[in-house]
Amino acid sequence: MVVVINAINNEFAIASGSNVNVTMAYSYFDYPPNSTKGLVITSNAGDPSPYEFGVGDSYDLSWSGNGGSSTIEDAVVIRSDYVGPGQGAVVFEGTDSESGELVQLVWSPAFDLEGWYWSNGGSPSNPNAFWTTDQNATATYQTICFAEDTHVDTPSGPRPVQALRTGDAVLTLDNGSQPVLWVRRHVQRLNHRCDKSAPILIRASTLGKKRPHKDLIVSPQHRILVGGQGQLDDHFQGEAFVPAKALTVLPGIRQLLGRRTAIWVHFACARHEIVIADGCFSETLLLGDMVMAGLTMQERYGLHRAFLTSQAGSQPLNGPPARPCMAVRHCRDHLRERKTLHFASRKTQGIMNTSTQPPQKAITLLGSSA
Repeated sequence: MVVVINAINNEFAIASGSNVNVTMAYSYFDYPPNSTKGLVITSNAGDPSPYEFGVGDSYDLSWSGNGGSSTIEDAVVIRSDYVGPGQGAVVFEGTDSESGELVQLVWSPAFDLEGWYWSNGGSPSNPNAFWTTDQNATATYQTICFAEDTHVDTPSGPRPVQALRTGDAVLTLDNGSQPVLWVRRHVQRLNHRCDKSAPILIRASTLGKKRPHKDLIVSPQHRILVGGQGQLDDHFQGEAFVPAKALTVLPGIRQLLGRRTAIWVHFACARHEIVIADGCFSETLLLGDMVMAGLTMQERYGLHRAFLTSQAGSQPLNGPPARPCMAVRHCRDHLRERKTLHFASRKTQGIMNTSTQPPQKAITLLGSSA
């Protein structure tokens, strides 16, 4: 399946010529982000996971601005960071087909790169810069979804997620019964030799008693509720979302390697909600720019009609997130620290209070918080 993504104009910029690789870690912007427009990102045929922008993957790029149009065939992803709910920072590198120059293009789905540029001292005479290397090797930008045959709680009882249709009601933690406004199913071909996009298996009762009540399979970035509702209550102080892949440091949670395909279903409500899937509290789809960009014009038009309370600017269409969101690295560090302190406590027979507030992750493109 070839995926075509039409990026939003304030969410990308380029570096070329002497602005590329000013150091081993960053490059300078050629121009402010508003100087370029019309970025189209096209996946290559045979890409098993076109919505996951892993380092080393390649895409065809085209855009216009600064007096002409440019294209790069087989631009390689050299950075891919998941930096917040629905937000990412992806850097492509390749040779401009027209000029023959080496070009790096930074794309920040669901994040206002133009606003960040001006707010952090950028100007035409004093260009800002962006990281060109991964800031977190464990975080890759991709979409989230449930595996087919996951059962979601509805007013009439659990229902297979693939059986949900627009208008069907699901039970939510915060807002009771809510109608599904959008649902989509797709087949993902997996690279069985690479684990970056492999599904996450959460064994029954791993998060707490009957949480989930049976084995649950979700995509790596699918956020799971922790710190409440009987899910890892003793590991976190206060409810927060964590990506499923961050929990693989715990027994009973792992990536399913060796699979060649996965059938995914994602659905969205008027707001970002917490639902119960096979006894596990987890999120519905947050309709950020990445989801929107991968849709046809007709699908986007239908979504905007369905979600009348559209958010302004780069906010997700049905945002904000229902709970604070922890980054993969912060969650894993927290869980490892808890484990270390637990063993130390048992050894000394002391009592320790190791609870922490969920840390907040700032979106960083150069070294300053956006």
